[in-house]
Amino acid sequence: MSRYIGASLTFLFVFLGVITLTPLWTLYGFHSIIQTVAILIVASVGEHYISGRGYYHYTNINGAFVGRVPIWIPLMWVVLIQGALLFSLAIGLVGLQALLMSGILLASLDVIAIEPLLSAKYGMWRWTSVDGGFFKFIPSQVNRFTAPFGNYLTWLIFPILLNWLLGITIVAQLII
Repeated sequence: MSRYIGASLTFLFVFLGVITLTPLWTLYGFHSIIQTVAILIVASVGEHYISGRGYYHYTNINGAFVGRVPIWIPLMWVVLIQGALLFSLAIGLVGLQALLMSGILLASLDVIAIEPLLSAKYGMWRWTSVDGGFFKFIPSQVNRFTAPFGNYLTWLIFPILLNWLLGITIVAQLII
């Protein structure tokens, strides 16, 4: 069963990755490939390193792994980060506003859906527990924070940085 889930998620995120990369390719050409590779590297290395520190671990339900990371996780990063940028551009934001919105969107998505569903409900990864929870000061009826604050901060900062990378590679080419 876990192979089926992992293979399905890998296929889904490859498919969605093509959907997010296509308009970025149209807008930014080869720079979108540089960004995609950077996202894959940051996600793969970062997830492997952080999960190895014991903060969380991925469960076997995820199917195939490379190191400690399910194959589909870095692909999900690509879809989410590029999708958030595309959404920001589609609603008319540009420059810094689009970058900030991409981070805000993904941090919000992580709080509202990713952690509560994929981690808490479906058990695709498990956070190392802490006494009283990470956000014990929030009433349990409304506490949707299933991960430590650093996780949500990551989903705010990394989309901004990795989408900024797309823009900076274009600027660098213009200067050179």
